[in-house]
Order: sequence, then structure tokens, then C-alpha cells
Amino acid sequence: MENQQIRYYGLDALRGMAMLLGVVLHAAMPYMVGIPESIWPTDKNSSESINVIFEFIHIWRMPLFFILAGFFAKLVVEKYSWNYWWKNRLKRIALPLLIFTPIMAASIPWIWTYGWDKNQSYFFTLEGTPWHLWFLWHLIYFVFFSFLCITAGSVLQKIRLGFIGCYLSYLNIFSWVAKYKIFQSQYPIALIALLTLIGMWTGFDLVTNPILSALFFAFGYGLYKNTKLLDFMKKYWLQYLIASIIFFGIYLSIYKNLDPLDESTHLTWFIPYSLLKAINAILFSYSFIGLAESEFGNYSPTLRYISDSSYWIYLIHLPLVAFITFYLFRFPIFVELKFIIAILLTTIIGLITYKLLVRSSIIGILLNGKKIT
Repeated sequence: MENQQIRYYGLDALRGMAMLLGVVLHAAMPYMVGIPESIWPTDKNSSESINVIFEFIHIWRMPLFFILAGFFAKLVVEKYSWNYWWKNRLKRIALPLLIFTPIMAASIPWIWTYGWDKNQSYFFTLEGTPWHLWFLWHLIYFVFFSFLCITAGSVLQKIRLGFIGCYLSYLNIFSWVAKYKIFQSQYPIALIALLTLIGMWTGFDLVTNPILSALFFAFGYGLYKNTKLLDFMKKYWLQYLIASIIFFGIYLSIYKNLDPLDESTHLTWFIPYSLLKAINAILFSYSFIGLAESEFGNYSPTLRYISDSSYWIYLIHLPLVAFITFYLFRFPIFVELKFIIAILLTTIIGLITYKLLVRSSIIGILLNGKKIT
């Protein structure tokens, strides 16, 4: 009951910041070294410094997001019920997917064609979906997976086959990782090893590995009840950050030697590559969770506004930031300046449209629920 009385303003703001950093990552793509033109339209110039910014954010952002998603899922389940969480996720994730997937299909293809400086005529396609909305599909997978496990266990219990139902709890990865203290440790060696094992087969790519996403979600699910670990993160966030920076430097020194498309590099590089990504993902997450709750744990109208607007901005940002970055190709200015302009313009448009069109509308209620402090 004690946890239910706490409002995690710092973590809520941190989740919003993780969403907003998607703007930074996608603004970086056209100006990075080594991005294939066939995947993403690129500027004739590029910047190594933008590569470093991208790698720094990318290595921890989505792992942290899934950890926080799991944390808040457990909060809702504890406060209300599994039924409430399932219905809430279907409303706030499945419905936006149904609404915004056609919008992306109507906007992204011709913008990419424009970026490639080809035929600019309008066209619609679902090819390449779900684009930047992939993480919403992963969350929906978790909803249905937990529903199947819990419902099947309940049915088996009613027909006196509960001993079979207990095995389903081991299939429910959220409960499994949350249960064992070895995965909820102040020194997360076992968790990092498990993440490396599951992640190395896809180069630690969460987009193509929902099991890896689920492991981060499961860790966050268990963290909600682990007040001892949460307090430890708050106390030692700076030490975790220093360790993270050291390991990130090591990661930067080797990641250039890995070509994910080259099969021969798999055994040589994928294990240390995935290990370093797991270490960085967890240590940075420990650090930022501790920092958020230690320094930003009190209510702030500004942080709350950022948190509320982040979902909307993320949903609409990709066509905006892509068009802006592609349009800037024509100007002979430093790519770092183009990068900053694209981030600022996209964020400003997102904030203005949220304020004028979304915040007090039915869309705002759909995305964020009714406003409470």
C-alpha cells in the first residue's frame, strides 16, 4: 500500500524525455557517417560528432523506456487490476496505432521520395510499417501475452488443474524476472548476462527482438516493488553514471569494427558488442532513474507538460523532422547547424500543436488520460 501513495513525477518526466529524444535520433540520421542512402536519404556532408550523439542516446533510450513502461504497468496493476491495465493499454496504445499508422502511410513515403530527390508525386503505402511506432506493437504483444498467461492460469485453477497453471507463470516473463532477486540486484551482473544472451542473436536490436524488449519491461515490472534497489539508484546514480561513461567509451572504440550485415563478424564481434550494449543500457538506466527520482521527484508544471506532450510529439514527429532535414540538404551550412535547426523546429511545432489542438481535446484524453496532479 505504501507504493500506491507515491507519485513518481521524476520517472514520469524521464519517460517523456526518452520519448522526445526520438526527435534527436531521427534528426541525426541524414547527417551521420555510414548511413546507407538506400535506407535513409542523406546529406552530401556528414558529422562524426552527430554519430557519437546518436550512439549515446540510442544505447540506453529504448531500454530505459521499456523499463519505465514495466514499472508503471506494475503500479497500475497494483493500484487497480490486470483487467484495468489491459483495457487502458488497448485504449492508449492500440487505438493510437490504428489512427496514426494510416497517417504515417500517407505522409512518410512521399517525404522519403522527396529526400532522395526523385519523383515527388504523392503516394500511399504500408510498406515498411510500423516505422517509428514499432515499440507500440511490442507493448501490445506484452498485453496479449500477459492476458493469455493469466487467463489460462485462471481457467486451469477453476477446473482443478492449477498445478499445470503454475507453469504458465514461468512463461509470463514479467513475473519471472521480477520474482528472482538475482535479476533485481544493485550489481546487475546476472541481468546483463541474460540480456546479452537474448540480445546477441539480433545484434541487440530491440526492433526485431520483442523478447529483449520484454526483458527490460520485466525488470521495470519488478523494480516497482523493489524499493531497496530504487533507493540505492537514487543514492548512487552518479557512480552508475561514471561507470556508464567508461563503458560507453569502450563501446565507441569497438563498434566501428562491426558490420551487422557481414556474417563473418558475428562470432568475433557480436558477443562483446551485445555485452557492452547490455552493460550501457542497464547502467545508464540505473543512473537516470536514480537521478530523476533524486533530483526531479517533486511535482513540476513544466516537467508535467513535457511528459504529457511527449507522446503526441513522438507520434507525429517523424514526417516533420524528416521533411525538415531533407529540405535543409540544399543549404551549404554546417550539418551540425542543420541538425540543431531540425530538432528545434520539430519540437516547437509539436509543442504548439499539442497546446492548440490536443491538450484539451479528446485526443489528449486518449493519449494521456484526464489531467490530474
